[in-house]
Amino acid sequence: MKALLNFFVDLCLLRAAPQDLSASSVILAGTFLLNILVSLLMIVDARHGPGLAMIESLFETFLMLAALYLALRTRSLRGRFQQSATALMGSGLLLGLLALPLVAWSHRSESTEAGLLLLLLIIWSIVVLGHIIRHTFGVTLNIGVALGVLYTMLAWSMVARLFPVT
Repeated sequence: MKALLNFFVDLCLLRAAPQDLSASSVILAGTFLLNILVSLLMIVDARHGPGLAMIESLFETFLMLAALYLALRTRSLRGRFQQSATALMGSGLLLGLLALPLVAWSHRSESTEAGLLLLLLIIWSIVVLGHIIRHTFGVTLNIGVALGVLYTMLAWSMVARLFPVT
């Protein structure tokens, strides 16, 4: 367990790559479930009640996995799905855990500092996404980050349309 946590820390620090992780459906399932839970906690605290938050959390996660699968399929790289999906879920989990107190702080006090720290964490999460894309598709980090920005903007746009803040 400690080795797995160390791997995800190294991944988020751009020192490890998805292919450094053993392909395991158990690890993928575990990181998937924990990622959903952390996402749910952020959404419930920030925007919605538990029911709608669960639907939004599932939608966001499945959207990411579907986009990854389709991109890998178009490039004939489906064999990389399990490790890449696990990397996405694990890094999302770790960064989400870092975001939870910042989201709570931001909503309780409307703190500028909390908002700035959240923005920096979002930027870093896009860099981590770009790092994973780089290794998954064999592109440069710049292209990976650009694709990460594009995906993030499209995903946020879809989520905002489907799950408007009330």
